[in-house]
Amino acid sequence: MSMAVAPDAAGTIDLDVFACPLDGLRLIEASAGTGKTWNLCGLYLRLLLEKGLDAPQILVVTFTNAATAELRERIRSRIVDVLAYLQRGASAADPFVARLVAAVENNAGVDRPQMRMRLEAALHTFDEAAVFTIHGFCQRALSETPFAAGLPFSLDLLHDDQPLRLEVVSDFWRRHIASGAISPALADYLAQRQDSPEIWARLLGRQMAKSHSRVIWPDELASEAAIDTPGLAAAFARAGQLWGGDGAAPTGALLAGLAALHAGSYKADGVSTGARAWTLWFASGDPLRAPDPEKSKARLFTADFIAARKRNNQTPPSHPFFHAADDVLARHASVTQALHLARLYLLRRMLDESGAALRQQKRRQRVQSFDDMLQNVDAALTSGDFPWLAESLRSRYPVALIDEFQDTDPLQYAIFSRIYGAGEAPAAGPLFLVGDPKQAIYSFRNADLHTYLAARRQAGARYTLRHNQRSTADLIAASNALFTANPHAFILAGLNYEPVTVGDKPRPPFTDHSEENPAALRVWRLPAANGEYLLRGEAKKQVLRATAGEVARLLRAAQAGRITLGEGALAPGDIAILVKSHAQGRLLRDALLQVGIGSVELSQHSIFHTPDAEDLERVLLAIREPARPSLLYSALATELMGVDATGVAALAADELGLLQTIGRFSGYRETWLRRGFGVMLRAWMDSEAVAFRLLARSDGERRLTNLLHLGELLQQASANQPAPDALLRWLASRRRDDGAEEVHQLRLESDRNLVQIVTIHKSKGLEYGIVFCPFLWDGHQSNFGDDEGKEYHDDDGLPVIDFRLELDAADAEEIKRRRREEKDAEFMRLLYVALTRAAQRCYLIAGCYANLAFGKPSMAQGNRSLLNWLVAGKDMSYADWLKHKRSPEEIEAAWRALATTAGPPLSLSDLPGEAPTPLASTAVSAASLSALAAPRTMAAGWRIGSFSSLQHGADSEASASDHDGRAVPALPAVSGPPANIGPDDILLFARGPAAGDCVHALFERIDFTDPGRWPAVIDEVLASHPLSPAGPPDGDSARRPARMLRRLLDDVLATSLPGGIVLSTVGRRQRLVELGFNLPAGLTAPRLNDWLAAHGYPLPRLGFPPLDGYLKGFIDLVFCHANRFHVLDWKSNHLGFAAADYGQQQVAAAMAEHGYHLQYLIYCVALHRYLRGRIADYDYERHFGGVYYLFVRGVRPDWRAVGTDGERSACGVYHHRPPRSTIESLDSLLSHRSLANHA
Repeated sequence: MSMAVAPDAAGTIDLDVFACPLDGLRLIEASAGTGKTWNLCGLYLRLLLEKGLDAPQILVVTFTNAATAELRERIRSRIVDVLAYLQRGASAADPFVARLVAAVENNAGVDRPQMRMRLEAALHTFDEAAVFTIHGFCQRALSETPFAAGLPFSLDLLHDDQPLRLEVVSDFWRRHIASGAISPALADYLAQRQDSPEIWARLLGRQMAKSHSRVIWPDELASEAAIDTPGLAAAFARAGQLWGGDGAAPTGALLAGLAALHAGSYKADGVSTGARAWTLWFASGDPLRAPDPEKSKARLFTADFIAARKRNNQTPPSHPFFHAADDVLARHASVTQALHLARLYLLRRMLDESGAALRQQKRRQRVQSFDDMLQNVDAALTSGDFPWLAESLRSRYPVALIDEFQDTDPLQYAIFSRIYGAGEAPAAGPLFLVGDPKQAIYSFRNADLHTYLAARRQAGARYTLRHNQRSTADLIAASNALFTANPHAFILAGLNYEPVTVGDKPRPPFTDHSEENPAALRVWRLPAANGEYLLRGEAKKQVLRATAGEVARLLRAAQAGRITLGEGALAPGDIAILVKSHAQGRLLRDALLQVGIGSVELSQHSIFHTPDAEDLERVLLAIREPARPSLLYSALATELMGVDATGVAALAADELGLLQTIGRFSGYRETWLRRGFGVMLRAWMDSEAVAFRLLARSDGERRLTNLLHLGELLQQASANQPAPDALLRWLASRRRDDGAEEVHQLRLESDRNLVQIVTIHKSKGLEYGIVFCPFLWDGHQSNFGDDEGKEYHDDDGLPVIDFRLELDAADAEEIKRRRREEKDAEFMRLLYVALTRAAQRCYLIAGCYANLAFGKPSMAQGNRSLLNWLVAGKDMSYADWLKHKRSPEEIEAAWRALATTAGPPLSLSDLPGEAPTPLASTAVSAASLSALAAPRTMAAGWRIGSFSSLQHGADSEASASDHDGRAVPALPAVSGPPANIGPDDILLFARGPAAGDCVHALFERIDFTDPGRWPAVIDEVLASHPLSPAGPPDGDSARRPARMLRRLLDDVLATSLPGGIVLSTVGRRQRLVELGFNLPAGLTAPRLNDWLAAHGYPLPRLGFPPLDGYLKGFIDLVFCHANRFHVLDWKSNHLGFAAADYGQQQVAAAMAEHGYHLQYLIYCVALHRYLRGRIADYDYERHFGGVYYLFVRGVRPDWRAVGTDGERSACGVYHHRPPRSTIESLDSLLSHRSLANHA
């Protein structure tokens, strides 16, 4: 097996973007800072002008939404610049414009009027320009050809399919494992390996994301293996009997015969160790829990091993147990192998069945994930059922420019290859692939450099960009010297460093009068006092101290005016410290704080992998189960709660205090259950002063930002996981997940001008004035990852997932070598990215260090670090470097030689060892701060209003839910209270806003059709809405409100409303409670007053400030009856004590007095829009039923009054169905968003 990929036969060509051909497959390799986007814009405009293509015909693909937005804006700006030049006929300040115009005239003979016409057309249609992420392109392709994909016409985007994956895997687990369908031995084996649906769902996710990887299973996996557990159990019992409890007889026999055995294998101590292993195994009673024969020395008791280790001409010790030990260990190995194969058989079956089930589930739910988009397009292109599809897409997008191509994967390249004929002779194209293989650092996102290298071999021409537009001449010279020191620096064959030159782009001037060292690349060497090299841990501490000290020195000199960048002093935000991990970032943050320097962190680290996520999970577990003291103590001990060990111990001994704390957490749980996660989180943070506690810490901004970010993500997830148990499972799965979606990445905690701590992955594409790379010297090797199935590339450079365990030694070693080589090669590319971010100056720490191996200092890890390979490995292969025994002195000599070769641009000096001087604070004193004078007038601006704010002239939204909270005093009653009114009559119920809220809560929570549950709901409502006693006080006062409310329900729900509707027949499925809405609105009081008057609605004149925003509100109840939808509002207004007080005239007067006509008209518009968006054939006349306002104190089956029409109707009821023209007119009025249109 050989990993090498042959170098490309064809050399590279310097790209002239104004002259290169615009056909075929063209690969453009753009080193860091060489103006890749500048050249992409040039190619795009040439395609517009020379090929006469429209903007929507040129497909531009990049790999992130941010890059897509930036590229789109840069292209648009270029079109505007060139068009302005052509329209004015004047000279352009930017040489790009004039060179482009001249090139187009020369290349294609297009005159300037034609250019102007084509660019005007492009600008006019640029909103339709095909600038996409790879997923955006696939989504567009699927939406335009749904039949080819065999998919529904409309699919919702599923940002994360992990819950669905877990669902289908759990279903498989339930059917094939938890059901008892497998043997108990296999079930025990799965438990020992800690297999679970969550772990298998992660394997399924990897399998589906890497669908083009070749999966290798053991050859023996053709069918489910037989597991001979009975034979093992019999051999175990037989050997146990011969062992005899403590194994005295077999052990004695072996010790007595030690003289006949090789002393190198058999010693008395080893025999005793092996005896203990056998004793423990037999004592466990479990034949499957055998000790490792070699590590535990158990094999010393086997007949075969004894025979192999006997001395010549000697008689080996003998005992019947020795042969029984051979038998039981052989059977155990056989059963273990069978269990392993049976597990893999089950795993492969799960991947097949659950993968198919997941695809079916997504089709049923009409959703697709990002990976599904690519796979669906690939399937449609490769199935053979739609041979026209590739040609159709190529016709739609005749040319494609693929940016950041080094981050592609086999699936993505397969799609473009099929559309544009890559690999064909000749290639159909035109297809431009733009990238830099030296910056391929995203393998954890499935990016595959070997796919890039394969595409490079297929390219008709390979171009390079050599002119660095980012860094200064000295820094470029130093980087060239560093990366050419070892021609095999990037390890993989065919991946070489091309020296770059200084580009034409002006750099901001950088001056440093604080010292005499002119070097742009400053290498600090790890110290070795008297030939003793630092241990790795101590080296880290000194590097942190030196880095923080130099940052402080730079900023101190900048404050004194001795260091400037551009037009002003060097600022903290001009300095970046690049790290590999979030943990390194935390160490640097602390080191900077010790010298008085603030910093912010930019990272792709997942918020769910932070200590704050762990702390919040512990708090939420305690809130879910507050009665469990262990969970409660764990929550209190978090940094979010801030109780130390002494405080927790004191609480555990204080029964009353513990009960009070449990009660507090029980209250949070009740809030969670009743009002949702977000309300509960805010209540907990306020009550426990969490923000105050966090902000008192040195890293308080970071910690509070993390907490709020987690709260936001959990609130979003609670829409689909409303129950606490489900939401906590979701959080736990996110904390186990290795990925970091963009929305889950750590947010910037401050926008102040602070030193930037940036992970190298996050820094790609960015640049900074001064860069520190403090930890690239560390040669410590991290693990390959926990997922089962080894990933590597085969001889053809194709990805492999290998589940085999039983390999011969040579193959196992080769796979291990390949994985190590690929991992180290990516680190070299990561190192390149880090060292090419600086524009003015870069600090690099290098050298050798020691670490402890078997208690003694060892130089091997430090000497063989990959940073040292870059400088000292030119005379050996990478494989030899991993085993070399060069001395630290030889490696340091290589660094000195590099400094000599590079000259002044690169300096080599010892790591500064002096104690850093803290930076003086420049904070503004509180006494010097004063408030700005208030402006005389405040612009109305954008805001949210409601019926209440319109009705009462409030400046902002007061309460979107009315609930009679604004009720004015009741109208005079027609008659006084009857003397014989019952004490339980609702007419005696409390009045005011609190009573209104209570009544509304009751009608919201009950099931109209289930009277049996009403008493419990009434008790809950009264408990959450305590009221002052109603009616005459007596011994029964406490239960009177409950009886009042029960009587209210009996009356209101049994009353026949206009239209023959009886609410007790309306089930839960026919009700929408508290339907919320946000209506775009641009309103002034005069316009609304005029409209109300014109449509005949009596209402007091309104006088609210201009509203240019939204009308927000909640409709008490929308219900469906006889296929019509009705609006209902509960009113608890007290109009009197007799039926006549709730007659039609009295109710109409109350409606007008309180402005309820406007309220229900707004509700009607909201429901009209709601139904219009959800019912395919919606028609107002057929589907809209009308409005009911129930003044519930007077709604009773036996209270009826004669109306103006002479008909008897229910008291306390206002019913109206506005004409369609009225609702559409108000809808149109509200739809005018901008008040400027009505000025």
